[in-house]
Parts: sequence; C-alpha cells; structure tokens
Amino acid sequence: MARTIKQSAKIKRIALWYNQVPNFFWMIVNLFPLVYFCSTTVESIYLYTFSGISFLSLFLPVSFFNAIQLSNKPAFYEKIGIRTIRKFTQDGDMVNRIIRRRFPGYRVFNNRRDARKHISKAYFFERFHFAMFVFFFLVIPYSIWMGSILWALVLFLNNLVFNIYPNLLQQYNRLRLKTLERKNGNPAK
Repeated sequence: MARTIKQSAKIKRIALWYNQVPNFFWMIVNLFPLVYFCSTTVESIYLYTFSGISFLSLFLPVSFFNAIQLSNKPAFYEKIGIRTIRKFTQDGDMVNRIIRRRFPGYRVFNNRRDARKHISKAYFFERFHFAMFVFFFLVIPYSIWMGSILWALVLFLNNLVFNIYPNLLQQYNRLRLKTLERKNGNPAK
C-alpha cells in the first residue's frame, strides 16, 4: 500500500527526532571536554584566532573535500571500522532499525533526487566536522604548550571520534551513493 503524503511527512518528522538522539549524545560526550578546557584555560585571543581559522574552513569548495577523500573503494573504509561507526550515528543502522520497526517501509532515501540530497548533506556534514577538526587541531598543541598533556590526549581522542571518523563516514556514504548512481546509469556529480 502506497504511503500517503501525510504519513510520509509524519515518518520524516519522527526520523528527524530519532536522529537527534545520537547527535545529542555525541555532541555532549565530545564537545563538553573541549568547551570546558577552552573556557577554563584558553586565552581569549587564541580562542578567537582558532575560531576564526576554523570558521574559514567552512568555505572550502567541494573539490577540496573530493581531493582529501582517502579512497575510492568502500572496502578501505570498511577495513578501518566505518560500518561499526555507522551503527551509532544519524541515519545510522541503529536509528534506521528502530524507525523500521514502527514503519517497515521506511528508507533514508526513496529516489535519485533523495540520493542527491543525501550526497549534498554528506558534504555539509563533512564541512562542519572538518571545521571542528581544525578547531580541535589548533587547541591540542595549545594544551601541550600549557603543559596539559592529559587534556591534549582527551582532545585528540575526541577529535578522532567526533570529527575524523564522521568525515570518513561521509566520504564512505558519498562513495556508496555515487557508485550506486553509476551502476544505475546516472552518474552523480
């Protein structure tokens, strides 16, 4: 039975809310230490400088993100654990499984237009996490300079979990979607 427009809108709203749970969790776990360290230790001039530099990275072109893609093969990403990470993220396996229990026909995207939107969304998320990566990357040496090796380690691990792996996940998602479109005879840009 085909879904009605009203039912589809309801499913999208519910999916949006379900997807906020992993977002909220990862943000609290990974940003709380950064915010605490910056608010208690980082001098304002450095905080503004680091923020400005990371903000500028939001304007990097798509071609930059294509150039830093680590591999053109999904198997590479799978070997470094991306499928495990994908279980616990927005639009990830766990969230989708919960939504499908309630709405068995649920799909993240239903057609080529949705797939293209998902590719655009992947670039958006990669841009956000790259800007955060840059900020973390600047704060970590600062913490070492301040003699806080433990903080440097905590921030490094948070950067790995909150920024590096999510960027690799976006690369993997884009690669899978583009490969799927090529197989269907309509190459994605």
